[in-house]
Amino acid sequence: MSNYYTAQTVEAFGIPYTEYRSQPEEIPEIITVEFYPKNHPLSEYSYPHPKFVFTEKVVIREQYEYCLQNQINLAEELNSYPIKAMELVENKLSNGRLSSAPYWLYGIRCHSGTRELMWFSDDELLKRQNLLTETVF
Repeated sequence: MSNYYTAQTVEAFGIPYTEYRSQPEEIPEIITVEFYPKNHPLSEYSYPHPKFVFTEKVVIREQYEYCLQNQINLAEELNSYPIKAMELVENKLSNGRLSSAPYWLYGIRCHSGTRELMWFSDDELLKRQNLLTETVF
């Protein structure tokens, strides 16, 4: 949605006309965090890209499925949370080789006003934006 401001007021035949112009919409700044994982040459695992990004709104899959099963109004009962933290979990052997596939965990604050994070894996969260296209909040 654009914001409009008064650019000028002119008069024609004694009638004032106000000219409005829209302010350019702000383009959000994107910050990309990149790293090069130190992967052992003999490792059979690769590093996955994260499914979610910082501040992206997500819902807890279990809560979403509960609302659907019990025909509860999603707009009233389903909470969404921004991603506050991300952690790449790497289980490595003593020689530096990965013992299992690395995966991402996402931290969200379920209770506002606290610093406590609850951690979830990819399959425990859903993108809120994807749900908006399917249902109306």
